[in-house]
Amino acid sequence: MSELEVDEPAPGVRRLTINRPGVRNAISLSVQRELDRALTRIAADDAIRSVIIAGAGSVAFSAGYDITELARWTPSEAADAAAEREELVWRFWSFPKPVVAAVDGTAHGAGTILAVCADIRVGDPRTRFAVTAARYGGANLTWLLDSVVGAGHARDLLMTSRAVDGAEAYRIGLLSRFVEEGGVSSAAVDTAAGLAELPPEGIREIKSLLQHGPGLDLRTRYDREIAAARTHSHPDQIAGLVAGLAGLADRDARLRRTAAEQ
Repeated sequence: MSELEVDEPAPGVRRLTINRPGVRNAISLSVQRELDRALTRIAADDAIRSVIIAGAGSVAFSAGYDITELARWTPSEAADAAAEREELVWRFWSFPKPVVAAVDGTAHGAGTILAVCADIRVGDPRTRFAVTAARYGGANLTWLLDSVVGAGHARDLLMTSRAVDGAEAYRIGLLSRFVEEGGVSSAAVDTAAGLAELPPEGIREIKSLLQHGPGLDLRTRYDREIAAARTHSHPDQIAGLVAGLAGLADRDARLRRTAAEQ
């Protein structure tokens, strides 16, 4: 059985599931490479409009990198793997299509990195996040987490390496959607399916603008958005929008007339 399962839970959606439940879906280098290859194929397939990242079972999204594998490597092998992983993480964050992380259970270390690099994170009361690098004298997610949860929460989570449950993660913005226990998988599919139904050019442009906006002044960000809107707005889409707005206006007028007659 593959350690990275690929399926289509809804039209236009691909779900990539780390299938190593015996080690709490720890991420080996081979799994990370296969994830990268799968995303490369998906990026080139116009029929696929959104992606779900998940872990097998409900115990762990991913407990992080595979420590058994790390223990077998020589210092030179470990350094080479770390350099490769740095590029793989960056490519995952840079993936152009929307990504939903179905955070069912624990996400520690590299599991949290994957989840934070996704666009939308879905969890429930059993979800549990921790960024553990500070325990080992390292640093992870200093470049990204503050844009997700704010500077204060980022400092807290990164410097203390403390774990937060699903309720707190949702309160601080680490989870985008918080559902009832056991509902993570179905909510992630619903979210990804909704994304897949939207015009793909606009969704990709939104993601790109958000990814590359920080650090630019507001006027530049504004102008970039206007330029993108002009590039991707088609006459038939504009006509459809106008027709839809006209329909809403007509409906509101009828409701007002009915209320006045009563």
